[in-house]
Amino acid sequence: MMERDACEGTVPMENRSWRQPVTNWFRGWNQLWVEGEPDRLFDWVLNGEADWVQRERDRWSRVREQQRKRELKPIKGETRIRVIREEKRAEDVEMQLVIHQRFLYKQLDQLGEQEEVQGYRLRLTESGEGWSISQCQLDEEMDTDVDQLWTYYQPPEESRLTQGRYNRMRAVQYAETWWNGANPRYQKMSDDCTNFISQCIHAGGIPMDFSGRRDRGWWYRGSWENWSYSWTVAHGLENYLSSGGAMGAQQVHSPQDLELGDIICYDWDGDGRWQHNTIVTAFDPMGMPLVNAHTVNSRHRYWDYRDSHAWTPRVKYRFYHLQG
Repeated sequence: MMERDACEGTVPMENRSWRQPVTNWFRGWNQLWVEGEPDRLFDWVLNGEADWVQRERDRWSRVREQQRKRELKPIKGETRIRVIREEKRAEDVEMQLVIHQRFLYKQLDQLGEQEEVQGYRLRLTESGEGWSISQCQLDEEMDTDVDQLWTYYQPPEESRLTQGRYNRMRAVQYAETWWNGANPRYQKMSDDCTNFISQCIHAGGIPMDFSGRRDRGWWYRGSWENWSYSWTVAHGLENYLSSGGAMGAQQVHSPQDLELGDIICYDWDGDGRWQHNTIVTAFDPMGMPLVNAHTVNSRHRYWDYRDSHAWTPRVKYRFYHLQG
């Protein structure tokens, strides 16, 4: 297993090893975050017209647009690469990588940062000019969590006995502690976003709404597949929030109406099927929410997710305020 910073310099095309394109590809993300010059990044790609390349170009265009909208001054990008698996064959190499990114910026004279940890599958192909990346695909099912030294977080006794009153700071504390790790108290899901958000809400003191059926209430009993759909499925949690439920959630009209510990739901395709949930853990100097999430483990990410591979122009959002 190899772990290193993606900070090595570019070498001539004909002399580079098959690992060099990988290092320079992710190093290029740091440069692109700060400088906004995409052409150098795609020098390491075998087919610049491939669909995945165009999607990546479009995503970075959205990143730049988001920076302008937020009036950010990018300062620095840091990327760490952890190789999970590599298989070298006759003419190509397949790799699984965990990429930990940290982006620093200034906004209205205040420093800010965001972090993401994502799993990727890469294929590199050898040609007459050396090795190039022929495929780069996000792997959302890869386990990217780091090992945690903390024991199970349990809300203090007074929090758990307040009959549903929501302690926002404890929910945020939990989200900050476990944004890039899995609490062993709970089953880890392959698509873990809603399971993580439910844990955050419960850590904030909201009691479970137990039911004998998985399609009712909001609960987790701690054994294999012994939890409600609303606890683990994005669409199920959105339905539970929209009904009010034991949380007393209220839908609000804009992200500016949210407070710490509130929830945002995402329908990427705009077809009425909710696919992602996040929790508000901070605000930027303009008063806009920053969120933590799982699946693609994220910390202090801007709420609209325009920098996400999943984002589409058809996206719809719902904003839920939990009574505190």
